[in-house]
Amino acid sequence: MGNKFKLEVVTPDRNFFSGETDMMIARTTEGDIGILYDHEPLVAPLKIGSLRIRQEDETFLLAANSTGFLTVTEELVTVVVDSAEWVEEIDLDRAIRAKERAEKRIMEGHEKGEATKIDMLRAEAALKRAINRIRLKEHNKNI
Repeated sequence: MGNKFKLEVVTPDRNFFSGETDMMIARTTEGDIGILYDHEPLVAPLKIGSLRIRQEDETFLLAANSTGFLTVTEELVTVVVDSAEWVEEIDLDRAIRAKERAEKRIMEGHEKGEATKIDMLRAEAALKRAINRIRLKEHNKNI
């Protein structure tokens, strides 16, 4: 493991992660980005995706995250997201039900033509979050 940097991942509900690592990978609006020690200062918007944090044993902690942003300074890397959930915390059945509800809301909104743009955006965001959670959990079934 190389030189380490301080990483803070925060949500409105909790301080999700606080510690040191030598690598963190996140999904920005421009694609995945890897952060290593002494990374150039940066502010980047984050998409729904995953956070990967390398541990001492070279394995990665994996979390599903919603939208937010990432900042890199000399002293600290900060990730601020609306929500984050460790892959082992994901309830697959609950995520599948959330996906089905979101798909139903989208379909009904299109069929009835009654859905407002905000309703559709919320349903689409819920669908993306559910798909992300399902994808991460199924890809990491041993967790």
